[in-house]
Amino acid sequence: MISVFHTQGDGHGWAIDEDLRQIRESLRGVVRETSLARAQVVHAPFWMALDMHPPDVLAGRFVIAHADNPPFFYLKQPEFVRAQQQVDLWVARSREAEGQFRALGLPVEYIPYTIDPGLFFPIVSGPAEKSALRRRLGLPEGTYLIANFHRDSEGSALDTPKLQKAPELMLMILRRLRELGVPFHVLLAGPRRHWLRGQLEQENLPFTFVGKPGLTGDDFGINILTRPQLNELYNAADLYLIPSRWEGGPQSVMEAAACRCKILSTPLGLARDILNPECLFHTASQAADVIARDITENHLASTVAPQWERWQSQHTSQALTDGLRALYANLPSLPEFTAKAVPTRKAVRAHLIQWRHTVRRRLAPRTPPRSVVIHHESGHDSALDGIMTNVRESLERSGITVGDTGLVLRGWTQNPEHDKGGIQFFSPTAALPLSPLVTVVAPSVQDVVNLRARGCSAPAVVIPFLFQAGAVSDDPLVLAEGRNDASLEVWQALLDGRPVVYPENSAYYEQVFHAGIPCRAGEDPAAVVQLARKTIRELRELARPPRASASAQALRKLLTDPNGIQSKRNPAWTK
Repeated sequence: MISVFHTQGDGHGWAIDEDLRQIRESLRGVVRETSLARAQVVHAPFWMALDMHPPDVLAGRFVIAHADNPPFFYLKQPEFVRAQQQVDLWVARSREAEGQFRALGLPVEYIPYTIDPGLFFPIVSGPAEKSALRRRLGLPEGTYLIANFHRDSEGSALDTPKLQKAPELMLMILRRLRELGVPFHVLLAGPRRHWLRGQLEQENLPFTFVGKPGLTGDDFGINILTRPQLNELYNAADLYLIPSRWEGGPQSVMEAAACRCKILSTPLGLARDILNPECLFHTASQAADVIARDITENHLASTVAPQWERWQSQHTSQALTDGLRALYANLPSLPEFTAKAVPTRKAVRAHLIQWRHTVRRRLAPRTPPRSVVIHHESGHDSALDGIMTNVRESLERSGITVGDTGLVLRGWTQNPEHDKGGIQFFSPTAALPLSPLVTVVAPSVQDVVNLRARGCSAPAVVIPFLFQAGAVSDDPLVLAEGRNDASLEVWQALLDGRPVVYPENSAYYEQVFHAGIPCRAGEDPAAVVQLARKTIRELRELARPPRASASAQALRKLLTDPNGIQSKRNPAWTK
């Protein structure tokens, strides 16, 4: 029986704790849970928990990790550099995530997100029962109820909309519904709903918040509802609305589908796996039109049954059990697993290393270096020249000296002495050979995908170092099918307020998010451009190009983890 150590959940009974509970239940009787020191496998329901354990101990175990968000998103987090090297097998929870892991050349197994069918299920069978449930819950009975239970405020600034969840887009949809003159009422629940509640009050839009509304501080540990409470709210709602910019799940897609609640979502994560095409939208106007039609014609009624069937057949706890048990049954046949068998006699040493790592994390947090070395020869590529200028300025603002000693940061250089590791900054316009020993910093996810297609498997992180915004333009940037070297043009377009029309099968969405519209293969680009022009004000308002301060902070965080930069396990550059 394989011995397994599970890393911790989130500690709040939220999504990762629930994932951990389901993983343990699925593997009960199949594996033996043990300490890290005695484990053959480290299984992380969330990959970032791996940082709590020493890299050299993890290196002796077969590491399996789940990602609660799509891997393209994690490329923008410096901590993911270490994870790209530590994790032996990733578990993708949606087909979108599986495709992204494969595009990044990372080993992956698809085991879908699941929920316990004993927690979410229909409890009303008709209008009379729904009215009675609303009456009991204190919700309005005679109106169309639009629900959303996602956090909408940043934990670090509760008056700021949470970037991932895009509550600004939800607010646009609600404004548009008011303009259309259709009756609706918003149902909010869960913690960190401060921003959207404030906006709804200011706009005088009707809503009910289920929780303790009088709290001005962070209510994360207070307003998390139980699963039975959430089950009742899904059953009371007419529609569950998901406006997110990116999602690993969300679990609410499964929960609402299990309760036979109608769903409308941006086409992300599980939404594309479970929802009918007419339940997916790109713009506020599209979403509002669908909702208005559902209010007047019950347009989405035909989607409820097939979405419930897709959830029931592919996303219940049994699917997770079957997938994980098959994965573990296959582990002994993997050379990567057998190569990492850990002799028991090393357990005492591993315990000691873990203790030292824990103490060091608490008493001596990582800090960035005081100085770094920059090797860059100007004049070969203007874009890379601009990037390296911004890098130097970012370092100076962070209090890091550029001198003659320290970690090497590299731009354009053909000196072989400079090709021994460190950090390589990349420009899509620079024909630059890359060493397998470096950590690559690229301007966009699309650039990393391009590098993987060329055979470069060096760990990578996305940190854009941008230029100044130009004159605001209403002319959309239109990228032709197969155009994959335009990341710097995309950043400039977003800075200039231009909507972006991009190929749906590209990775440009991770730059554009809600500030552009994808063009499907075979679709008339002129029609998509026309839609972009029609909704330009909305797209421009939703644009979120990263700030220079965010790039500087990401670079500082990358430099703070020298082990993540220096400990390489990549094959050589092959092209």
